[in-house]
Parts: sequence; structure tokens; C-alpha cells
Amino acid sequence: MLRQQWLSEKSSALLDEDERITTLNEIRDYLQALPQDEAVQSTQLLQMPVIFDCLNDSNTEQIDLACEVLTLCLNTLSLGESTNRYNVPLERSLKHPHSQFTPLLNMVIRCIGNDDLGVATLSSSIITTIGASESGINILLSSDVRNVLTEVMGKNEVVRLRFFEVFINVARKSEISHNILKSSSFLSQILHDLDNNDVLLRMNIIELLSQFVTCEQGYTYLETNGVMEKFCEQLKDSDDILFVQLCEPGILKFFGQLAYWRPNDIVTKYKFVLSRIYSNIESDNFTLVGVSVDTLGHISETNEGKIALNSIDVMPKLLSCIIEKLNKLPNEVKIRALNCIENILQVSTNDTRITTITRKWYSCLEGNPMDFIMRYAKNPFSEIRCAGLGLLSALATQLWGQEVIRNSPGLVEFLLDRNVETIKECKELKFEIVSKLSTSEVFNHDINLRLQAFVKEGPFYVQGVTEVAIEGNE
Repeated sequence: MLRQQWLSEKSSALLDEDERITTLNEIRDYLQALPQDEAVQSTQLLQMPVIFDCLNDSNTEQIDLACEVLTLCLNTLSLGESTNRYNVPLERSLKHPHSQFTPLLNMVIRCIGNDDLGVATLSSSIITTIGASESGINILLSSDVRNVLTEVMGKNEVVRLRFFEVFINVARKSEISHNILKSSSFLSQILHDLDNNDVLLRMNIIELLSQFVTCEQGYTYLETNGVMEKFCEQLKDSDDILFVQLCEPGILKFFGQLAYWRPNDIVTKYKFVLSRIYSNIESDNFTLVGVSVDTLGHISETNEGKIALNSIDVMPKLLSCIIEKLNKLPNEVKIRALNCIENILQVSTNDTRITTITRKWYSCLEGNPMDFIMRYAKNPFSEIRCAGLGLLSALATQLWGQEVIRNSPGLVEFLLDRNVETIKECKELKFEIVSKLSTSEVFNHDINLRLQAFVKEGPFYVQGVTEVAIEGNE
């Protein structure tokens, strides 16, 4: 009780600027004299935010003392406690230009190598935030701090990957920080490890680079260093089964991310990737089939992606290949393939350039495309049924698709029939489709009224017994 009272009084005394230096001296001496277990208890009784506030001063003696007290306090806590409880003030203090903050910064950096993943993740987040500013990245690359970075990175490959992720995230957040990082050896070390004998390490680096390629500076850096060409060559020449199993999905994802952002590159510079996607879909390797349809769907999602793919007229061949393969696929991969087709047919705006392309691609869906779609929209398995309804939703956005739905016998009745759907997700999808159709001008007045009434009733409307009886009498 005496300890709690003393610490409470000292915390309050720190609010008085004239008392701060004396009080910080007393707290420092008190904590230094305590055994470890008592120091832990005392730290939890201190009002830490008040100590952090002591850093916001031009008095160097006060700053030095506050740093000493904070270092003593944070050393008694796990970093998980420190970052959870003092995340914002800790980040702010670590950016402080005063040299006394280096021990605090080094402590957080060392915690990236902690065996506790939660601690490591929180530490990485703090260092990423610091590195995203010009002053912060310069502090991280100063000789004292850089030596600690290098030391901790050498602990093992798992820890090295954590730092690689920090560097990639810093470089993505800030072009200035990227340029400063580029002049160090840290980014080049990431690329160097693409030739590491550890295939798992390479797989994880490829995953990181698929995030890096989505920003301008990342794309330029990777292209300048020949990473895209390297990946293409690895796909062409690899006879390493383990590499194909572990790394090819990541490389395809990498190109999918690149093509989403720069679709023209995939049809000019890296056309081989589309050939690889085709051969993968033809194969019996369901892992590669799945990632290949995911990649194709991602590339096709944007208007620019559709225009690029249409320019080389590759889609009819790819769609035919997917449709031929569908019945042989396990349900999980089949759903991903149907989602891919939905992305291929979906449009975000009714641009006639794009809807002309999607109408052409729709005609590639077997002999009667609507029969193909309804086979899945009426499937008894709810997840496959949802994927089939997703295809109808893609059509319902476009004028030509609305006309196809209008001209398909029984389709509007199917969409308006609430009794056939028992799954929440299917009801919501049907409601989404009907909502799109309810604003269309392709239907006659009676159909429009029924569509609008359906929307007004909402997705989960249940017809009452009296209403059913009245309809029956009519």
C-alpha cells in the first residue's frame, strides 16, 4: 500500500514542470534499487503516459532522465504489454531525434526476433511506422541501430523474413523511404535470397514481392533488377517438383497482382504467364488449377484487364479450357473457377467497349451459355449454387445480360420464387440480382411491377398462409 501511494504521488508530481527533474531522479533511483519482481509490480503502478509526456521538452537533462526511467520500466514489461498499453506514445518517442532514444529503439528491434509471434508482430508494426518517415528511416539506418538490425536478422531465417517484411512495407508506404532503403543493402538482400537453397524461404519472399510489385517504386525496382524475367525463366525451365509445388502458386499470384495494376504488361512483356495459366488449367494438379483460375479472375476483374486480354484474343481458349475441366474438379476448386468466370463477365460500369467484350466472352460458354449457368445456379450444393447465382448477377448488371435473362424461359420466375431458396447467402444473391433487374427497361410493365415488389419486400420475406390461399383461389 505504501509503494502504491508513493508511486501515485510521484506520478502526480510529474505534472508539475518544476518538479519533474527531481521526481524523475527519485523514480529512477527507486526502480534501480528494486529486485526484478518488485520492479515489475512498481512499473504497473506508475502512470506511464505522464513519463512519456516528459519527453516533450527542450530540457536535455529531463529528456535523459525520462529515457532512463522509460528504459527501466519497459525492460520490466514484455513488449506485448508495452506496445498494447503504450503503442502511440512509444512510437512517438522512438522517432525523437535525441540520441538517448537509441536504446529504446534497439530494444524494440530486438523484439522482432522474439519467439512470441504476437510480440514480434507488434514490434514490426512499430518499426514499420517509424521507417515510413524520412527522419525515421535515417534513424533506422544509422550505424548503431543498423548494427542491431543486422545482428538480430542473423538469428535465423524466420526472423530474417520478418525484417524483410518490415523493409517491404516501409518501401511500399513511402517512396522517399524506399529510395533511402535502396541505397542500403537490405532490399538487395531480399532479392539475393531468391536464389537461396531453402525453397520455403524463397516461397515466402515471393509472397512479399507480390505485395511490393503493386506500388510504383516496387514495380520499378523489381523490373530494373530483372525479377519478372527471372520468375518467367524459373517457370519455363524448372524441373524441380518441390519448387513447382511451393513457389509456382506464389509466382502466379505475383503476376496476377502485377497484371491487375499493369494489365498491358501481361500481354506484351510477360505473355508466357498466360500460356502457363492455360497449361495449368489443363493439368491434373488441382492446386495449380485453383491458383491459375484465381490469377486469371484477378487480371480480368478490371476494365483495363479485360481490354488487355481481349487485345490478344486469348479468352475464348481459356474459357473453353475452364469449362471442359469443371466437371472433373473438386468442389472447392470448381467454385473458384466459377468465381473466375464471374469476374471475367462482371463489369463495374456500363462502358460499351467493355460490355461488347463481355458479351463476346459469354458466347464462349458452351453451346447454350444460359443452360451452362443454370446448371450451377440450381445446384443442390449451396456454395456451388451461390457461385452460379454470381454468374447471373454479373449478367444482370449489363443491358445485353438483362435481355438474355428476359429471353430465357422460366428464368424470371425462378428468380422471383422464394420457396426454392433456404440458404441465407442464396437469398441475398437472388435479391441482389432482382434489385439490378428491377431498374432495367427491358422488361414489360407487369414483370417490372413484380421485380419491384420483390425488392420492396426485402431478401428474407416469407409469404403468409393467407396470401398463399388467396393466390390459390385466384
